[in-house]
Amino acid sequence: MRFMTRVMRAFPPPPSLSMAGVGIDIGTHSVKSLSFSMRNGMCTLDSYHETELAEGVVVDGDIEAQEKMIEVLRSFRLREHVRFAHASLSERKAFLYQTFVPAVEKKLRSAVEFSLESHVPIPPNDVVFDFEVVRRIEAGTVVSVTAYAKRVIETYQEVFKRAGITLRSLEIESQALGRSVITQSNKERPVMVVDFGMETTRIAIFDRGVAGFTATIDVGGGTLTSAVMKRFGVSAKEAENIKNEKGFLDGPGNRELYESLMTTVSVLRDEVSKHINFWDTQNDEDIPRQKVASLILVGGNANLKGLPEYLSRSLNVPVRVGNVWANAFSLDEFIPELPREQSLEWATAIGLALRSCHSALW
Repeated sequence: MRFMTRVMRAFPPPPSLSMAGVGIDIGTHSVKSLSFSMRNGMCTLDSYHETELAEGVVVDGDIEAQEKMIEVLRSFRLREHVRFAHASLSERKAFLYQTFVPAVEKKLRSAVEFSLESHVPIPPNDVVFDFEVVRRIEAGTVVSVTAYAKRVIETYQEVFKRAGITLRSLEIESQALGRSVITQSNKERPVMVVDFGMETTRIAIFDRGVAGFTATIDVGGGTLTSAVMKRFGVSAKEAENIKNEKGFLDGPGNRELYESLMTTVSVLRDEVSKHINFWDTQNDEDIPRQKVASLILVGGNANLKGLPEYLSRSLNVPVRVGNVWANAFSLDEFIPELPREQSLEWATAIGLALRSCHSALW
């Protein structure tokens, strides 16, 4: 079961239309549009485009300037020929939690609906929710629940409708993020995905491929760039170059840069550690839970040399930079136009677009 499936049933595309939906990732500062096409039975990158957003169009996950958003989406429809879309919903407005439904409960949905009152501070009539089964055990079923205020959903539906784009799905951005980088081989144990962006960092923990915990922290790569600018007296562009070329590698020739980056990186490490510890030790409702087994880095600042190794040593878990194409195609068979370093910023849009690539998606 996928979030927003029931909502979207009210606005289904005609059965005769089978055009794939484009992945549209709506952020605070930009909107990304990405699409795949099938080639020789393989999903391949077709197009990608990013449009910057003016300040105040999207605030904390709410579309505040609807007319401006409609204009952006309409430009995608006209320029990129977008007719159908799978879009993301900000997790800042989401209520995401796991709950345990005892085996004696015969109707999962009714039991989940009953759990909303203790997890979602919104009147039931003003909430839209869905859930996914994480695993079944003899005593019952562990499910992951996602809920949004109805007004948030209605706003997204309205702006897409007025832009002339048919929504095929809406889902929390972290679930799309996981779809792009988590493969069948690492679904057996919980995996944390860290999206290290320019101004914020998204943290999501996936339990058997299903998002079970998310958080957004106000730490980003922009702070790293500012630290380099201040330490070396260079421009933002020069600071980016220094940061990307030398990275976060400790050593005699790189000590000054390492020290200038350490303050921000240590804050990121502490936040990640805190959330891993929360997941590993929290046991609400007696939900059986495995510990986080590994960490995947994505986002524009995941490219920082030495960062995966530093986090792995500090957190005592394996850390690697994600392959955002892992569930789309093999890089041995198809080389996308989007460079690897840049592609790490597109993980959510890729995960959304993947829903149109395969018949069975989680």
